Amino acid sequence: MLRLAVIGCGARATSIVAVLHEIESQLQLAAVADPDIAGVRKRLGDAGVGLDTVQFHDHEDQLLEDADSYDGILIGSRCYLHTPLACKVAATRLPLYLEKPVAITGDQLSKLAAAYQGREQDVLISFSLRATPLYTTVLEVVRSGRLGRINQLQAVNNVPYGGVYFATWYRNYDEVGGLWLQKATHDFDYLTHLLDRRPLRIAATATQMIYGGDKPHELRCSACDEMAACPESSDNQRRRGDFGGMEWGGAEDGTHDCPYSREIRNQDAGSAIVMYEGGAHVSYTQNFVTRRSSYRRGATIIGDLATLDFDWATDKLRVMEHRDDRVDEITVKASGGHGGGDHVQGGYFIDMMRGEPNAGGDLTAGLLSAAICLAARESAHSLTFQPILLPGQTPDDLPPVTPATELPV
Repeated sequence: MLRLAVIGCGARATSIVAVLHEIESQLQLAAVADPDIAGVRKRLGDAGVGLDTVQFHDHEDQLLEDADSYDGILIGSRCYLHTPLACKVAATRLPLYLEKPVAITGDQLSKLAAAYQGREQDVLISFSLRATPLYTTVLEVVRSGRLGRINQLQAVNNVPYGGVYFATWYRNYDEVGGLWLQKATHDFDYLTHLLDRRPLRIAATATQMIYGGDKPHELRCSACDEMAACPESSDNQRRRGDFGGMEWGGAEDGTHDCPYSREIRNQDAGSAIVMYEGGAHVSYTQNFVTRRSSYRRGATIIGDLATLDFDWATDKLRVMEHRDDRVDEITVKASGGHGGGDHVQGGYFIDMMRGEPNAGGDLTAGLLSAAICLAARESAHSLTFQPILLPGQTPDDLPPVTPATELPV
């Protein structure tokens, strides 16, 4: 019997627990720490997770008193708590499943790196995209050398449920650290994993042109006198037949937070260019006002021999040869959350609880992705290229890059 403990059991952690139970019948949910015990009971019950064996606590310290009786710990708290909770768990030396982003400030990044120095493999980061069957197929093609020498990746994330970041708790910037950390952390991870090179510098920009505004932060849709005219009112969303992610905050009955609050700091679009060691670079865009069939998440990978593009929205990849008139299209279907990646990640963590090595993205990957996101955030604020630095590094530790001014014209 494998015994799992969970710290912070919201909707995301509940879905992971359900996946782990589906994978491993001998898994027992032993303990949960969450200040909203009634809510946790309901979520777990709705997900079909048995509660008979669960010890419920309203604080993680109570749960950690019994750490010797667990085989693994899952942290699914709100983002700003990921680092402090993971640092507490470090002392147990148990396998840890840590939700992303691993940290939302540079100080948190340093503390987390120090807590697990030399034991980064003990932590599995919830980077589900790199575990999807579609991505695994893409990686096989890239690693085969079929594309030749890669000089550019063009990546996009057009989110069809972006309203969740403006009409639920995700709009609280101090809790999530902004949408570079909240969303791009997945994308920067798989892009860096694909290139298998060190990211060096980043230039980013972000805008908030659609959401945000002058409404009170505490305003709920149902209490607003502009429901008839507001495009994001529950009535108008219902007429369109698409709540765009705001249903997670109660848009179906009008209880969602107003997405036009004056305190919202999340961007509704962002773009970045990342320079990598060896000369290749990545362009990346994210957008949170896209809806329905405009959804796209994937990348175009360009080498001198061929170009590959793939999209999680369609489950397809294409390889287009440059020196032959040939295009190969492959469909890679998968079931389950995050394109099947949640189940693969779940299997990795079950193996870790049994004492097997970490086969997924470990803490090193989590720290690097968060470092890229933090540099992107600073770049967008300062309108400058920013170095991408891991804890303890300085700009002098980065290898030099060739400035564009020195390239032949």
